[in-house]
Amino acid sequence: MRKTLFLLLMLIGPAKAKSIDWIITDFPPYYMISDALEGTGRDELVINLLHDQLPEYSENKIFFPASRAIRALSDKRKTYCMLSLYKTPERQKFMYFSESYATIGLSPTLAISKQTLKALNKSQLEKVSLKQFIEQNNLVLGVAMQRSYGARLDEIIKSIPREQVIVRPGQDALESLTNMLVKRRVDAVIGYPSEHFYIHKLTQKKAQLSQLILDDIDPLAYGYVGCTKNENGRQIIRVINQTMPGITNSQAFKTIMVKWLPSYLESKLDKLLKGKASS
Repeated sequence: MRKTLFLLLMLIGPAKAKSIDWIITDFPPYYMISDALEGTGRDELVINLLHDQLPEYSENKIFFPASRAIRALSDKRKTYCMLSLYKTPERQKFMYFSESYATIGLSPTLAISKQTLKALNKSQLEKVSLKQFIEQNNLVLGVAMQRSYGARLDEIIKSIPREQVIVRPGQDALESLTNMLVKRRVDAVIGYPSEHFYIHKLTQKKAQLSQLILDDIDPLAYGYVGCTKNENGRQIIRVINQTMPGITNSQAFKTIMVKWLPSYLESKLDKLLKGKASS
């Protein structure tokens, strides 16, 4: 019996004593959790790349609604990690962050209907100042609850009159906001280009949507790994700091970053990345 058990263990290989519990949430196309594309989200693929370089760690992907993800990361009784987080002073109080970025992409944009775009005499991918654009045109902006868009943009959103901002909680918040946009219950929705592109594909039979670029912020957005601020989280971040730079310099990583962008924005991101590399 013991000999059989020994042979079985040899075949399976040694058990991994350490693991990383990754929070995944309801934000396609970063995480695909409920359709035929399950497991092909951008951030899920980056996690896979990371664990290819971390043979000593097993990976567990654990679902939380977006509204609960940050709260879970702040509970020191359990260690969770998450990808694509903005490194803000408030979050640094209860999270360790990676030194190197773990994702890079185009900064948030505004999704807006082509009908509204035409009425305001704007063209697709035109640059606008968010606060001025929303307030002067008396528009209603839709944003997802408990989501950071970076310190600068978060402050701008807070400065817009409350009656001109609708905050949507719950699962699939951005998809819900986009449906409100289609039904003209909001006039513009803030999100990332790849998110807008994915959700537009779901709603394109109902409405034609465009995007406007925000000139208040840098064109590139960087996301970091954040882990619960306890000893286990500190050790995980230390290992990720040693591993992540090699991953972000790989072609596999760059391919993943443009996976969910339309071709006209894929070329824009590629130009920005090349400019970053030469600077």
